[in-house]
Amino acid sequence: MAAAKAGAESRGERDEQAGQRGDLRGPGHDRPRATILGVPVDCVGPEEAVSRCAELVSSGRGGHVVTLNPEMVLACQRDPELMQAVRGADLVVPDGIGVVLGLRLLGWNAPGRVPGIELATELMKTCAAAGRGVFMVGARPGVADEAARRMAQSIPELRIAGVHHGYFGHHEEGQVLQAIGDSRPGCVLVGLGAGRQEKWIARVRANATPGAVWVGVGGSFDVMAGALRRAPEAWRRLGLEWLYRLLQEPRRLGRMASLPVFAMRVALEAIRGGGRRHTKLT
Repeated sequence: MAAAKAGAESRGERDEQAGQRGDLRGPGHDRPRATILGVPVDCVGPEEAVSRCAELVSSGRGGHVVTLNPEMVLACQRDPELMQAVRGADLVVPDGIGVVLGLRLLGWNAPGRVPGIELATELMKTCAAAGRGVFMVGARPGVADEAARRMAQSIPELRIAGVHHGYFGHHEEGQVLQAIGDSRPGCVLVGLGAGRQEKWIARVRANATPGAVWVGVGGSFDVMAGALRRAPEAWRRLGLEWLYRLLQEPRRLGRMASLPVFAMRVALEAIRGGGRRHTKLT
């Protein structure tokens, strides 16, 4: 009895220490789902994120993948529908460097950024290898088409199941969803802008093609199409990809005002002892 009690105490101490490091594991997952300002995020790096997406494709279960940045974290606090969409996602990856740094400040073991454009590219490769198509929805008319053309040239065996721009009204939505469903893709890349795309995916995915992996990719189609340049590797390593994009799109300056707000709120949460909380995956 004494030995059993000692063993239980030892396991409890190890579990507590693991929780402080952010190493507790969720059901069926290799890493925990953390929270940052009340918003869930999976502590995964690029390789594990790709692996999880590949499993969702190969199993035929499909799923919703969110690429989270600081702006979206703050938006979730104002928008209950967006918060519900993010909480219901199968995988929430830390896209922005601010999310990664915030997680670490709160005591979570965040391996690093999972850029949405890189995750989308790897998912395209996964679908190509599995013989599954990719449907692309979003961006201005013509941009997604050019992005699809370029990606098909760079990824052997990639099958573009369909393309549609993001400027469709409510009366056209049914046609878009019909096209997606008829094409039976392995994944659907949605570039409608952060927030809007997550809510749209959560609302329509089950009725369109639930067996596909749906990923919100923001402005990735513009980069894939060559309309915007991606930051050089050196900028990315320094966590300055956001600044490089701002230099190309000065109109984004107003949106950048949310970054100091995000940093301040995360710092306050850390001071109050927040973070390092294990949230049950749903």
